[in-house]
Amino acid sequence: MENVNLDGVKSKNSLENFKDLFRNTGRVFKILLQNMPWLFSVMVFLTIIIGVVPVFSAQALGALIDKIIEGVKAQDVSVAYPALILFAILTAVPTVIRNVISFLDRHLFLRMQDLFELMALKKRGAFDIAQYEDPKFQDRLQRAFNNGIYPLINIVENQLQNLEVFCGIIVGAIAAATIDWRVFVLVFVTAIPDFWVEIKHGGRLWGIWAKNSAEQRRSQDLRRFFTNKISVIDSRLYQAGGKFLADIKRIFEGFTNEQLSAEHWKTIMKTGASIFAALGLFVGTAMIINEAVAGVIAIGTVVFVFQTLNRVSGWTSSMLSSTARLLERNLYATDIFSIFDEKTVLEYSQNPKKLSFDSAPTVAFEEVCFKYPGQNKWALQNISFIIKPGQKIGLVGNNAAGKSTLVRLLLRIHDPIEGRITVNGIDLKEVDIEEWWKYLGVLLQDFTTYNFTAKESIAVGDISGNVDMDTVESSARKSTSAEFIEELEDKYEHMIGVEFGGIEPSKGQRQKLAIARAFYKGKRFLILDEPTASIDADSAEIIFSEIENLPETVSAILISHNFATIKRADEIIVLHEGKIVEKGKHQELLDLGGRYASAYTKQKKDFE
Repeated sequence: MENVNLDGVKSKNSLENFKDLFRNTGRVFKILLQNMPWLFSVMVFLTIIIGVVPVFSAQALGALIDKIIEGVKAQDVSVAYPALILFAILTAVPTVIRNVISFLDRHLFLRMQDLFELMALKKRGAFDIAQYEDPKFQDRLQRAFNNGIYPLINIVENQLQNLEVFCGIIVGAIAAATIDWRVFVLVFVTAIPDFWVEIKHGGRLWGIWAKNSAEQRRSQDLRRFFTNKISVIDSRLYQAGGKFLADIKRIFEGFTNEQLSAEHWKTIMKTGASIFAALGLFVGTAMIINEAVAGVIAIGTVVFVFQTLNRVSGWTSSMLSSTARLLERNLYATDIFSIFDEKTVLEYSQNPKKLSFDSAPTVAFEEVCFKYPGQNKWALQNISFIIKPGQKIGLVGNNAAGKSTLVRLLLRIHDPIEGRITVNGIDLKEVDIEEWWKYLGVLLQDFTTYNFTAKESIAVGDISGNVDMDTVESSARKSTSAEFIEELEDKYEHMIGVEFGGIEPSKGQRQKLAIARAFYKGKRFLILDEPTASIDADSAEIIFSEIENLPETVSAILISHNFATIKRADEIIVLHEGKIVEKGKHQELLDLGGRYASAYTKQKKDFE
């Protein structure tokens, strides 16, 4: 393969790919030996046995024929019985072993599928959110997992097949080399062009996938308009289905045409390579026939050589083609392992400091500046303020003022470019991030909906543990979700979501469940971004009263465009174009007569 830059993706030459194949094979085998040592070891052992037995079977057949001829001449066929028994045993053994291998192979395949899938999901779930916002990273994910984790499984299956074939070739070549080594060299050499064609074809296919990664992601995004309920409704109302289908068709056709072009090239080249390999087999066979006619080798030996030659020819072609396909799959496997080896964008402390709060923490922003990757404009500039234990902070500002970005930094989705954020005096970068998250109850604007039971939807993090039902019910009451949950047939055990036989809650009910989740988890700190955007006024009043009356052991950040609720905060921070322009209590800000007062007066007038 040539080194070609394909939309920023550089293909590897054959030598590099071979090195990667050996490296990846070793990694996969190591994983299997660590997770299923006995199963994998038995598979390897039986594979070696099944590989060498056919050679000995061919030898036994040749010996049997020679014994039969000897018995006919001596008029005593009993001399052939031992050879016959040996041949029968060696013929039966492969059948038995293959039945066992077939069973174990299925067992191994299913376990590998589960193992690698879980590894992939675990790794994908561990990446920083910022990485998912990087289109190049998304392209890498697309290349790595466009075939799922099957490239890793393919490596195991194909390498086991190659091991079987390789053992047969080696033993067969050693056994037959004493007869005429030139024949076997000839057969092997003439099989190489077919190998080269497969390698080139595999590289071309991977290159096509690499070049089209972004387009394939685009087609997947467009397909959701035909599979996701909300997206289906929206696309119908806007009559956009035709446009989406046309875009998908364009992507499909372009991708398919490139693949077909590669297949056409392969067909032409494979035909020539196959003719060349057949020529090698013909010449080798002719050489053996000449030696037999000359009386150099016995008839039984001729049979053995013919069988072995035919097997070695087929095995060589099979192994080379399999290796070529492996090199193709290895390109995808290398992408998978590159994702497995991917480090997170955020640098986590090697010796993280544990947090343990008996009460709400003190959180401080100290001259924090931040801008998103690839952006020149600062999203936040010189942000400094303190959240004291038990304090309720309100964040207000126009769209793109920096409110959500500030929250992202506090959640450590991103790190400040300048300045720092501290929790009880400890730099957030030095804190065990999972320990920090344990104390946070978070509601983002784009909150996740779960098709779980009502109980599980509230206590998401405790699904596999012991759910505190008292806290679940208390959180439901605070969020007013208890009103509809307790009317359900199975109450907190009732399934949410019609896709799994439950109810279809309204958007407001979904949001109430999300607020309940935040209350359930936020034992020391609450972050609520537009918590009542889809909630009726009466419920909103109850929720904000609960926030206002949070115990001193809980601090909170509240983002809302509703000034009637924001004014209840202990301190209000006004953001504009990434800067704090005003800060104080509600009445103080009104008296100041700045941006807050202007926005409050306008909203009050509109409401009236």
